[in-house]
Amino acid sequence: MEDRTVKPATAALLALLVWGSIAQAAENAGTVYERGLTVLSEATRDSHRADGAALIARAAESGHAPAQYHMGYLYAEGLGVPLNKARAVEWFRRAAENGHAAAQYSLGRSQMASGDRRGAVEWFRRAAEQDQPDALFQLALMYETGDGVPQDEPEARRLYESAASQDDAASMLNLALMLDQGRGGRIELNAAIGWYIRAAAAALPEAQHALCELLLDGRGVDADPQKAAGWCHAAARQGHPPAQLLLATLYALGRGVAIDEVQAAAWLILAGNSGFPPAVKARDALLPDFSPDIRRKAKALSKTLIAAP
Repeated sequence: MEDRTVKPATAALLALLVWGSIAQAAENAGTVYERGLTVLSEATRDSHRADGAALIARAAESGHAPAQYHMGYLYAEGLGVPLNKARAVEWFRRAAENGHAAAQYSLGRSQMASGDRRGAVEWFRRAAEQDQPDALFQLALMYETGDGVPQDEPEARRLYESAASQDDAASMLNLALMLDQGRGGRIELNAAIGWYIRAAAAALPEAQHALCELLLDGRGVDADPQKAAGWCHAAARQGHPPAQLLLATLYALGRGVAIDEVQAAAWLILAGNSGFPPAVKARDALLPDFSPDIRRKAKALSKTLIAAP
């Protein structure tokens, strides 16, 4: 009778061959994906973009998670493939189930857009467990506001800190606010100031405005009206209405800057035109007190003060 048992040495050789084939397939998928990325980055025509997308699709079909995520992005943006939100979600799901953190976050966003808060939280949590900063921020925001989860400010604070430590600017600002206001734990003003500074350096106007107020009041820092005015300028030029209104006040009073009625009126006009209620009220009450010549010059100046997007 024929012996059909597999000898130990033969079994070991077979295992090596099988695992070698799997490793080779994975390596090939990665190579194909990289080629696809190169073609896309250098594409000058739609046909070239389609070629790059086709290579990425090949890698994605073989189970390569980054390629699967990238296919979701391509379908979401209509790059090299027809715009198709449903196909985008399908690819994001495949990559997410394959453990891809950015895909898990993107799938969570899709779930939120469809109104499925529970599903969104689950995917955000899975991505956050991999320290994906966007997911950490989104989950923190949900815990802070009680959106889709029971409100839990200490957990929100913890998650913001995890994302902020990865240089996520929005998390830096929200963490600073919670530390400053004592939400989710005790007040930690020095730590809050540090995060305000980092968020302001990342060009977040809300943080720049907060620093301006701290420097004007001397709260937790030495009062410095000139530095305060500098941060206020930075925020105001980005179109931040509270900073614009405050800057108008600084020019009117000569605090941190020389008194300049034209600048004061110009920033007052910009702040009021934004629709920010306190600025609208201030503009309507104070602008008539300026002379017609000042108002004319301020109107012309106001068109030049906002930084180009």
